[in-house]
Amino acid sequence: MPARFPFWTEEKLRIADTDMNGHINNGAIGAFCEAGRAEVLHEIAGPPPGRTVAMAVARVEIDYLRELHYPGRVRIGTAVARIGSSSFTLEQGLYSGETCFASARSIMVVMDHATRRPIPIPDALRAGLTRLEPIA
Repeated sequence: MPARFPFWTEEKLRIADTDMNGHINNGAIGAFCEAGRAEVLHEIAGPPPGRTVAMAVARVEIDYLRELHYPGRVRIGTAVARIGSSSFTLEQGLYSGETCFASARSIMVVMDHATRRPIPIPDALRAGLTRLEPIA
């Protein structure tokens, strides 16, 4: 697995993730990406009820590189690819063993809880994001 991802999480494949083509469905792969994002955000910003800001997904791109079949486990590597003024981009690689079967990029927008409008990324969150930039 590439050392470039500073954060990893693991998910177990479920038989329910399999579609009529006999492979893991693209919707399940999207859910694995979401699980990786959630773990990263929990790590750097704490659990949602305790966060001082809201974060929303503005865009997700997933490249499906290979088929994946049940049973097994998925390892999701995540890195922060870009930090802007009110948004950041997460880059992910999804692996079965040493094989990357999907990659994803997600743009997250930081928002005020009350107004639901974008706000500048707070310093503490920015510091957490910086720790998760890709490893060279």
